[in-house]
Amino acid sequence: MKKILMLIFALTAMPLCSFAQSDDVVVSDGWARPILIAGRPGSAYFHIENHGSMADKLLGVSSSLAPRLELHEHTMKDGIMKMGQVMSIDVPGNGSVDLKPGGYHIMIFDSTKQFAPGDEIDITLKFEKAGEIKKTVKVLAQPPK
Repeated sequence: MKKILMLIFALTAMPLCSFAQSDDVVVSDGWARPILIAGRPGSAYFHIENHGSMADKLLGVSSSLAPRLELHEHTMKDGIMKMGQVMSIDVPGNGSVDLKPGGYHIMIFDSTKQFAPGDEIDITLKFEKAGEIKKTVKVLAQPPK
């Protein structure tokens, strides 16, 4: 009986393991704006593509170079552009989402140093299913073309 229960458990647990395929989620085209004065906020941007059929969520971000990073979104309300924190960003199955100026983006707060064009910032993105994906982004004066 124990062998049958173990077999059933193993067979039902295997599909759950396939949800966490970080190979399905690809993060590319990362860049960050300069932080010209230490302590002032900055921002970073990425293209996130999900090659898997199941949706995923970006749940949070972190960096060794700043104590606080947040997911943010620009929205238009009553003709006024507003920015606010979001708790997650949906990444559809077989789809993509762009973190870009004027839309979803990462805010970098309380950095103890400035970041000039050419510098690099490490960022860890935490996904619900794909887990952690570590990236290094270049600081650029202008968005890449």
